[in-house]
Amino acid sequence: MRLLAFALLSLWACGCAPALSTFQPAHVADKGHVQAELGLDVSVPTGAIASVVDAGVVLANIAESRELTEGERLTLFEAGGALALNPPSVTPHIGVGYTALDRWELNLRYTGSALRLGTRYQLLKRAKHGVDLTAGAGVGRYVIDLPVGSILGLVELEDFTRWQIDLPIQIGTAGTWYRVWGGPRLMFTTFDTALVVDLPAFTGYPGERELASFSGTGLYVGGQAGVALGYKHVFLGFELTLAEIFSSGELAVLGERAVAVDLDSFIIYPSIGLMLEF
Repeated sequence: MRLLAFALLSLWACGCAPALSTFQPAHVADKGHVQAELGLDVSVPTGAIASVVDAGVVLANIAESRELTEGERLTLFEAGGALALNPPSVTPHIGVGYTALDRWELNLRYTGSALRLGTRYQLLKRAKHGVDLTAGAGVGRYVIDLPVGSILGLVELEDFTRWQIDLPIQIGTAGTWYRVWGGPRLMFTTFDTALVVDLPAFTGYPGERELASFSGTGLYVGGQAGVALGYKHVFLGFELTLAEIFSSGELAVLGERAVAVDLDSFIIYPSIGLMLEF
């Protein structure tokens, strides 16, 4: 049942989770050339996020037959906040990078609901130093609302806003038939959303509608590694990112500060796709 629930939530949350993949090798293309990628990520949160979501699923079912207590309603809001922060999610991604100057790349990437503009500079080259090393920075923002309006059947997200700043660092090597890369994964995000809970009506209970807001920050700290096989211009790649998210959020119900929400969790984030260089 847990696996089924995860699968359903992943389909619901398509594109909602922050993209932790980079899907870039440790080198930039030659001046005037392009690197591109197209693939799919899967975000699997564990720890506090998974526990709060599980509790929210249970309470959503209970709410169909009895009135929820104040504490249970707060937990339901927290579950909505957890899904807004980092839900189990399947995220498509497409990106392109152009080497405008020797060693310096500009890149643009779209991941489900977010658009990211970034840059990379190649510090070391395999031909000269025996290894490739690039470092860069990127800024991303969710440019459309979350894919669907309801969570857990009872909670809706409105006016969702998220900004992200990341610092990609990759070290690795490459040849005519392979790419190998890895490095630390660092990303900072800010988020803000309105939560609406529509409690169902049943015999003896008319139902209710409650409003809340959830805002805060998250810091992702971890590492990733990837490998791709192919020939010259086209490669099939796999990348795995493992990161801890340190979050600080505040949930306010009806405009009043209700509780500080701690959703520190461990995120497992595999990615697969095509990598092109031409």
